[in-house]
Amino acid sequence: RRCAPRRRRPRRRWNIPPALAFGSTVRAETAAAAAPVEYTAEQKALLQALSAELTRFDTMLAKDDDAAHAATVKAVLDGFKQRRDAMNKITFDQGRYDELRFDINVEYQRLAMWLVPPGTPAPGAKR
Repeated sequence: RRCAPRRRRPRRRWNIPPALAFGSTVRAETAAAAAPVEYTAEQKALLQALSAELTRFDTMLAKDDDAAHAATVKAVLDGFKQRRDAMNKITFDQGRYDELRFDINVEYQRLAMWLVPPGTPAPGAKR
């Protein structure tokens, strides 16, 4: 004997914006940005070191003679500077700082490897 198929209820669809459904942090970030940010001496030193790294990166980028490559790396560097500026407007977040510092170091090393002359001689070159 066969059973009659069960009728399923249609799924209920919620028309709630994602920001409300998962809790919005926009208000918290806006409130944090409105108040003046106070940093400890250690945090100020870390942010100054970050700015020094970006300056060093910019100096090395000036040595790149390939215009297309330099433009690509310059766009990445500008993104790092925007992230640094955004960090200066909110309370210090060690996780964001570490991520930004890691990303800067990786891109700096890539640029350094790009600028190193090849270790093998050009084809047809005399030894």
